[in-house]
Amino acid sequence: MPGKILGLDINEDSVTAVQVKSGLKGYQVTACGRVMVNGHDGTEEALKELSQQIDLKSDTYFASISGEHVSFRNLQMPFKEPKKIRQTLPYEIETVVPFTIEELVVDFSMIDRAEQSKILAASVRKSTLSEYMAQLRTCGIDPQVMDIRCVPTVARLLKEEGPPDNGLFLEIGATRNTMILFIKRRIVLVRTFASGGDALARSVTNEGNGDSESPIAEQIESEIETFCTMVQNTIHAFKWHNNQNIHPEKIFFTGPGALYEEMGNLLNRHLDLPVEQINLRGNQKIGMDRDIASAWTPALMDNALALALRDEGKAQGFDFRKGEFEVKKQYIGFKKELRTWSVFLIIILAFLAADLGTEYYFVKKQHRMLEQNIMEVFKQTFPEVTRIRRPVEEMQSKMKEIQASSISIPGMGSDQRVLDLLKDISERVPSALDVHVTSMVVDPETVRISGETDTFNTVDSLKNGLESSTYFSEVTISAANLDRSGKKVQFELKLQRAR
Repeated sequence: MPGKILGLDINEDSVTAVQVKSGLKGYQVTACGRVMVNGHDGTEEALKELSQQIDLKSDTYFASISGEHVSFRNLQMPFKEPKKIRQTLPYEIETVVPFTIEELVVDFSMIDRAEQSKILAASVRKSTLSEYMAQLRTCGIDPQVMDIRCVPTVARLLKEEGPPDNGLFLEIGATRNTMILFIKRRIVLVRTFASGGDALARSVTNEGNGDSESPIAEQIESEIETFCTMVQNTIHAFKWHNNQNIHPEKIFFTGPGALYEEMGNLLNRHLDLPVEQINLRGNQKIGMDRDIASAWTPALMDNALALALRDEGKAQGFDFRKGEFEVKKQYIGFKKELRTWSVFLIIILAFLAADLGTEYYFVKKQHRMLEQNIMEVFKQTFPEVTRIRRPVEEMQSKMKEIQASSISIPGMGSDQRVLDLLKDISERVPSALDVHVTSMVVDPETVRISGETDTFNTVDSLKNGLESSTYFSEVTISAANLDRSGKKVQFELKLQRAR
């Protein structure tokens, strides 16, 4: 995807933006920023403040909606074609959510495609989505995709070779946590939880100054223990509901809570699984300038970075830009790019014109040479013709005369032609006979017919039918033998021409 791409990660605590530029060698981070949200109407103000920090103008925008506004359902559908699932899914969702289908936008991610396909369905109220879109448009942002927070991060993680097939992703925020379970490298479960207290929020207020020795360390451990218990209970319920024996092999974590230096140890202690903090930029080897690198914090920026790196329409994830929210295709160009492409177009047209001119010259020259060759052949073939106006047409006429004169049978009257002879033979061979003629030789004395048929009786029938012809005085079977397969009879008939 060409040009600049902006990933915009919005939640109730903050708004984070990462802008990347794609090129032949990969991606380069060109800008990043993060602004805290204050109050109910703080998202719009945070967006405006963020637009003052960095230039948000980009060629492509990807944004996300917080999982707390999304309803998730694991369903089985009696189809494996995504088109059929998409057509029937709204009616299936309507039976399990407390809203009418007219109030919702629905999407799904495929878990297992089969006759009974397993899917993870997600729905969001149109009113919520409209509010998000209105806030984005105040800053001139119209995202091509509206995904769900953290899902692009997991999708990007699963594109790498390192993570196991089964694992658990945790985003630990100041006031809300998210868990995503993936099985066989497919996202199967997404849940969000309100944080149990404010100790962790106070610890990471300064974004990275969490101190495990502070007086609130015990409170933080209590909050994380509560969160881990909810995660375990959720996975247990998912196992029971789907009758699956699920065992995540590793935990990947990120978010503001990851700034607390003991977070990895706490997760390992309470979930009894190996843990790893995510760093998408390090894993993907994405370039950035030194001033951006100094302000870069993976735990705070990775969700927005994953959005910016998201493949439009191809990623494992969701997109709520559907129905009335569908992206309207607009043919908008930028002046600088238009000038560049205009120069390229002029150069291409100049080369094309030169190529066509050269080709016309050589074609015209070849045409003159062909006319000269035709004239020479005509004079050599028909030396008696002294006045030639249209050599091609006159030669065609002469050829027709020669062909008409050449179809008379040698040794017969001029009123008897080869076509008459062939017609007589064809009429005397019954259509019911299985006969395949491979060769026919006509000379002044005889006609020889070779071919193959199904039985020797058919050869006799063919001989008897031709004996009644006035064109032949005698018909004999020169040869009749089984072929190598033993299923066909190869024959040769000699027809003595009548005089």
